[in-house]
Amino acid sequence: MIYHSSHAIKNQQAETKLPHRNTIFFLLCLLFCFFNIAHAKQINFETRLKNYLEKEIGRYLKQYGSTNQRYSIDLFIPKGSQGLSCDALSISRSKPASPPAGRVRLSVSCDSPSWQFRASAKIDLWMDLIIAKRDLQRGEILTTDLLAKRQLNIANFRHGMELNIDPLIGMQVRRDINSGDVINRRLLEKSYLVNRDQHIELQVTTDTFSARVTAISLEDGQLGQRVKVKNLSSGKIIEGKVIAKGTVKTSL
Repeated sequence: MIYHSSHAIKNQQAETKLPHRNTIFFLLCLLFCFFNIAHAKQINFETRLKNYLEKEIGRYLKQYGSTNQRYSIDLFIPKGSQGLSCDALSISRSKPASPPAGRVRLSVSCDSPSWQFRASAKIDLWMDLIIAKRDLQRGEILTTDLLAKRQLNIANFRHGMELNIDPLIGMQVRRDINSGDVINRRLLEKSYLVNRDQHIELQVTTDTFSARVTAISLEDGQLGQRVKVKNLSSGKIIEGKVIAKGTVKTSL
C-alpha cells in the first residue's frame, strides 16, 4: 500500500507540473511568431528607394526613346528611419516633372503606422545631348550639319538641354555658341524665313520640267518646315518646303 501511495503522489505532482510547462511553451511560440511578424514588416529603405528611382529613370528614358541604361544612384537616408515598419509604403519626388538627375529630394511616408521622413539621392544619368558641331555665330540659322550628339551626364544640364535635333532646325542663334557646347533654347530664337501673307518664290519641279512662280505664303515657316502657299498664276493652294529666305520648294 505504501508503494502504491507513493506512486500516486508522484503522478499527481507530474500532472500539476504539465500546465506550467505548456504555458511556457505557448509563450515562447507566441514570442517567436511576434518577432517574425515584426521582422517581416521592417523595411529595407535602400532597396525600396533605389527600385523607385530606377523606375523613374526608366520612365524618363522611355519618354525620349532612349535605351541608354548608364546611371549611378547614391542614397542619403536618415538614421532615424531604421526599424520603421509599414504595411503600404509611399515614395514620391518633390519635383516629379523634372529629370531624375542631380540632387533629387524624396518624401517617404506611411499611413499605418503613421510616420514620414525625407531622404535624398544624387543621381548621375548619361544621355545623348545636342551640341554645336562648330562655333556658331549670332544670327546663324541652325541646320542638321551644324549639330551633333554627345553622351553627357544630364545632372550638369538639368535646366538647359536638348535631346532631339529636329525641333531645332530652322531656329536662329541668339548669341555665340562655342564648338562642343550643349544647345539649349535660351541660346536660340525662332526665325521665320517666310511669313504669312508674304509674296515668296515658289519652285515647282516635276519629272519633266521645273519652274519658278510667285506665290503667297499662307503660314509662317522656318527652314525645313512645310507650309501652305497659294500660286498666284493658277490660284491653287499647294504645300511646299521652306528652303531659304522667301523661297518654298514643291514637287508635283
